[in-house]
Amino acid sequence: MQKALEQMNIKIHTVISDILGVSGMNIVKAIIAGERDPQNLSTLCDPRIKAPKEEIVKSLQGVWNEECLFFLNKQ
Repeated sequence: MQKALEQMNIKIHTVISDILGVSGMNIVKAIIAGERDPQNLSTLCDPRIKAPKEEIVKSLQGVWNEECLFFLNKQ
């Protein structure tokens, strides 16, 4: 999963310590469902995440590769 996100230049693992946690999985599920706006995706993060919102938004700006999205959906 992390490899597919990396290939799309999604660096959420730099601001969320556990990509398989609630926030990480909420973001991945939203991406699979078709959400691409980093602002909207950032609202899915738990408020206890210490990273500033701007950093979270920046980490969610990527290149949406259909092959990687397909791989994410199969995970």
